[in-house]
Amino acid sequence: ISNIDDDVDGSFAVLKDAELRFINNLNNKFDAAVKVNDEKAVNRFARLYPLVGRKQDGLSKYSKYLSSKVAGRGQFHLTNALKTSKEDKRWGVMFADTLTRLFEDTARIVEDCQIVIDSAYGSDCLIQVLSPIQEECVRQARGTLNNFLQTRNVIDISCVVNAKSLSSTPPGEQEQPKLDQILEEMVIMNSRAELYSNFIKRKLSQCNIEDKTWEGTIGMYTLQQEAMGHYILLETHFIKQSILKAVSLEKRTKKSLVSSLVDDSCYLIQKSVTRAISSRSVDTACAMINNAASSLSVEVCNELLSTIKNGYPNVLSYSWQQGTDEQVHEQKERFLTATNNLHATAENIAKLKKGFQVKCEKSFGSDKAVLEKLSSCISGFGDATIDFKEALKRAESTLCKAAVFPKMHPVVAEFASTSHIITEDQLYMLEVEDPWLQEMVKVVEEVITPLKLLLHQNIYDSVLKISITEMAEYLEKLALTCTYNQLGGILFDKRLRALVTFLSGITQWSIRDKFSRLVQMALMLSVERLSEVTEYTSSSTRCSLTTAEIKQCLKLRNDFKKDDVNKVIGD
Repeated sequence: ISNIDDDVDGSFAVLKDAELRFINNLNNKFDAAVKVNDEKAVNRFARLYPLVGRKQDGLSKYSKYLSSKVAGRGQFHLTNALKTSKEDKRWGVMFADTLTRLFEDTARIVEDCQIVIDSAYGSDCLIQVLSPIQEECVRQARGTLNNFLQTRNVIDISCVVNAKSLSSTPPGEQEQPKLDQILEEMVIMNSRAELYSNFIKRKLSQCNIEDKTWEGTIGMYTLQQEAMGHYILLETHFIKQSILKAVSLEKRTKKSLVSSLVDDSCYLIQKSVTRAISSRSVDTACAMINNAASSLSVEVCNELLSTIKNGYPNVLSYSWQQGTDEQVHEQKERFLTATNNLHATAENIAKLKKGFQVKCEKSFGSDKAVLEKLSSCISGFGDATIDFKEALKRAESTLCKAAVFPKMHPVVAEFASTSHIITEDQLYMLEVEDPWLQEMVKVVEEVITPLKLLLHQNIYDSVLKISITEMAEYLEKLALTCTYNQLGGILFDKRLRALVTFLSGITQWSIRDKFSRLVQMALMLSVERLSEVTEYTSSSTRCSLTTAEIKQCLKLRNDFKKDDVNKVIGD
């Protein structure tokens, strides 16, 4: 028996020795294959470790090899990038190219090793290989980013931007294109990082691991956040300074109602936001969408509003139609251009808003939560539109008060300067030729109508509406200061109907509602008997005059006694 035990122990020792020699030989061959970079041999030897019960050893050596492979590829690409000549057409994006190649190589390495892991170790072991690979990838990406920041002087530029964040001085001729090129490269780098991160997330889901808590994901995210922090600062600076430059170079051709600022500012906003969206970073896109909307309100709207606040030369002080005073003419031209710019920019913002929504849907897919977040930010352009429309209302009001009302009010006021107690002969003569009505038509044609050639149609319509509303309200006040007989009331009614007919011919909307109160007042003033008023008020459902206002009108008739009016109309 003892001999048998000795034989068993000896056999076990022989087998153990053989195992050790096999493992030692396997390690040597694996290391030799790694040394000569024989990928097929490495994969073949890596598959043997689980068969001899050295699964963890195999994973450890295989992970180390794959990590070194990632390191080698990363260093190779970065070294080549740093050798790139400035004359090379890819010099401006060489670091983006470096990161792209790093991520592509790393993804290829992960795909290849997964075949080995799944077949020899089991899919649950993939994460043990993926972690060191990702760690090395982040390390190499960090090296590329650091070289990018140094070579492109991003840190220095960021410091200057921070120091001059309140500066309103337009950038130099060389600074802007250089910064534009840097920003383009930064978004390409981040978009490639996002694509690679999405690839890693899919691999993690196969391992049933939450990507947000995985250390490798956190490392890449931190790297991206650092890069995008610089990007957001510089992109915001680029927008502001570019718009300031557009303001300083603003021009307007004679054939255009707007200046170059409209297209230039909207182009710059579209370019920057589109670039931010292309980064594939939701936080970056949101930040730049908010900053762009703010720039429109602060840099563009406020610039135009400052021109509006300077005012429009009063027509009673200057011969503005002939433009004899060059300084006054320039001020009026700037005012009208700024007014048109406000309207045109507001319309362009609405188009930009829709375009950004479409771009976000294309770039970020169908993720409902992400799209809702982006949509919430894009709605900020709606607030910018409101700012422009409010400024436009101020411009329209200022224009009316300076260019229209001073000419229109004296003509309307002539209504109260003439008697409204007239004879039939006077009524007949005024029906044939009414000086007041002629002057009203003249002031509209000479003061308001010429603005049609100087303003966008919508602005002209708004100015016309404001002017007609003012005309009606002022005429109503004057009408209540006069005394009438029936013929005077009839003349008032005829004048109103003729005026409404004329104004309806030059507007694209109904103006009858603006004169409805005046028409009803004229009707009250033209009745023959008080009983007609009772019949009208009892049958009409559209009378906009109150009982007190009807009494007030009727008491303006010199042939109606106040007691009779109070008795017939009642309270």
